[in-house]
Amino acid sequence: MKRPQSRPTNRATSGLPSAPVDKKRAPAKKFSAPKRTQKLQNKRLINIRNSEKRKNFSLAAEAKRFTRGSRNKKLALGISASAFGALLLLVLATIFTPLLAVQKIEVTGITRLKEKSIVNALISQLGKPLPTVSSSDIAKSLETFPLIESFSIISLPPHTLRIQIAERQPIGVIQVSGTNYLYDPAGVRIGIANGSENLPVIAIQGVPEKSKEFKAAIDVLLALPADLLQRVAEIDAKSKDDVTLRLRGYAGQRIIWGDGSNSVLKSRVLDALIANQKKTDRVTFDVSSPNAPVVRYGNF
Repeated sequence: MKRPQSRPTNRATSGLPSAPVDKKRAPAKKFSAPKRTQKLQNKRLINIRNSEKRKNFSLAAEAKRFTRGSRNKKLALGISASAFGALLLLVLATIFTPLLAVQKIEVTGITRLKEKSIVNALISQLGKPLPTVSSSDIAKSLETFPLIESFSIISLPPHTLRIQIAERQPIGVIQVSGTNYLYDPAGVRIGIANGSENLPVIAIQGVPEKSKEFKAAIDVLLALPADLLQRVAEIDAKSKDDVTLRLRGYAGQRIIWGDGSNSVLKSRVLDALIANQKKTDRVTFDVSSPNAPVVRYGNF
């Protein structure tokens, strides 16, 4: 026997009151983060905190190191300044102490000058501390000595001042108003010749330092080999390209030298030409062109 099927009851049609309907949406259900995600976030936060701590520690250490370095630098500078100040005081005390005052003056390197004259000229240096002696003061005191070409100052503590002098050296003899004077290459008169100097006579007109002939003669003399220079008895320069020589011991012989060039070669050629001649022969040797020398005989 079949059971009768129940049908849904329609409250509207059945006359029953309908159930109230709540039109508000139910709140969404909150889901918490998975545990694994939460652990990762916590670990990340911990790493960030540790990194900041390390950074702060590194900055603190760097600041401490910098402060310590700055203190050490200031300390070193202070020590250096103190040492420099002490050294400066010591130097100043040494310079100006009377323990180094000049009490004795020595003069060396002179042959024509008199030591006493030079010492008297330098008398103002006595009593000065050795380190304060200046070359300009010495030069001013020695201006009255034309024979002095140069000088050097040597301090010999505690009290000695030595002046090393280089005298002018004569290169020839020039006759002025009947008197033979010694002259150096610069045309400075050194003194009166006594005949024992074994120097050539320089035949010029006028004042040596203003004479072009003198300069031409000096250029040749300075270019001559030492052995030939000692044999020259006279030199005559009419111009820088026309210089003639006469040698000692060769009567009446003349050498046309030309200018000061090729002096070594000219000297060798001249030696070869002279070797074939007698000292009494009146001969002119022209070596102005050493590659084509000329020998002339007879009066000239």
